[in-house]
Amino acid sequence: MIPQKLHCSLQVLGMAGLLIVAAQANASGLQITEQSVTGLGRAFAGGSLANDDASAPHYNPADMMLSSGMQAQAGITFIGISMDAQNAGSTTRLPANLGDVLTKPGTLPVFVTIPSSGGSDDGGTDNFVPNGYYIMDINDRTRFGLAVVAPFAVSTSYSNNWVGRYHALDSELTVIDINPSIAYRVNDNLSLGFGVSAQYADAKLTQALFNPFTPFTKDGYAEVKGNDWGFGVNLGATYEFDPDTRVGLSYRSQVKHTLEGDRSISNYIPGRNGTVSAEVDWTAPDWAALAAYKRLNPQWAVMASVRWTNWSTFQNLDLKYADGSSTLIEENWEDSWSFNIGVSYDYTSDWTFRAGYVYDQTPVSSAEFTTPRIPDANRNAFGLGFSYHPDKQLSVDFGYMYIDFEDASSDNTINLIPSPAGLITDTLRVDYSGSGNLVGLQASYRF
Repeated sequence: MIPQKLHCSLQVLGMAGLLIVAAQANASGLQITEQSVTGLGRAFAGGSLANDDASAPHYNPADMMLSSGMQAQAGITFIGISMDAQNAGSTTRLPANLGDVLTKPGTLPVFVTIPSSGGSDDGGTDNFVPNGYYIMDINDRTRFGLAVVAPFAVSTSYSNNWVGRYHALDSELTVIDINPSIAYRVNDNLSLGFGVSAQYADAKLTQALFNPFTPFTKDGYAEVKGNDWGFGVNLGATYEFDPDTRVGLSYRSQVKHTLEGDRSISNYIPGRNGTVSAEVDWTAPDWAALAAYKRLNPQWAVMASVRWTNWSTFQNLDLKYADGSSTLIEENWEDSWSFNIGVSYDYTSDWTFRAGYVYDQTPVSSAEFTTPRIPDANRNAFGLGFSYHPDKQLSVDFGYMYIDFEDASSDNTINLIPSPAGLITDTLRVDYSGSGNLVGLQASYRF
């Protein structure tokens, strides 16, 4: 027989615990920039201001006025991430007389702190991020563009017996953004752009559940799935000082999502297995970018950009459960910045080579808010790439990037049963070291 107090606690755990991490995964600091294989080769320096592919509808719709005619593009980038999570002294605090505390009302707990069970693991995964674009003329001063990209595509996965299994097992988020846009040339120097986004988010999160009646020997399992559509806008302006020198400013708005779906519990305490509905709110942050491009001579060009992302809006999570209750969770994220610099070299009319560097800043403020679902950290990345033009209409692009994550640490304490708070807690202390290899292939055709 399950004590009534624990029965209610487990009900809250099943609905709240997994939704908390679901929202954390949705608010990932791993903002995906890989919407262009051409850009991958120059570390995305300059955004679409280089006018070397059809990615302007996403990066800056005003940049569509840098070219003319009809163009279609499709590409895919493989993202392989290794994220080594080494146990750095994780502990579990619980009553040594746990059985009596749970079954004999009034028993005072005698607390002990022991090493958490489980080992280290690698939470990195392999994924593919696609991109697709179409641009056409409306008249000599106006162009239309369409982008279909994945601005968020996060995935981590750990084994069922790793030390942080009560914090996270699998985390998957895919966001598809459909973005039609219009560009208008105001005069010979200035162009403006405007677009709208229809954004579909789909998430799946899993974790182990601590069973106080069979501690560390038979865990329960919880899974939550949710999806939603959200809508936003993007704006851009491009100013051409001369044919070889230009700057661009772009902005993409917030997109609000309410992810609705189901939470399922299995292999757990009798009476607590099953499926209920749940939801969590998450807002994709707005961001702004400034880009510059300069052609030095017929062969060499340099480009740079800086991007600000408004992650400071993500301070708390308002979690809503099927029974009408809610929980407020502190996140305390900060705004982040990205700095890019790149170069391109037109070896011949058929071959163009590129290289670039980017520094990305994490929005996670401290180890207290670093979670194994998204073990984010500052990173340095280096890109190389080339384009081959077999004729004036077709371009085939290849890009490669190596990412080096700075070392990061987690120091998170959670309640393994939420009530009474503090009765059983797990403190996850993990050191993370990561790297990534990105490889992209793309084709673009001018009609």
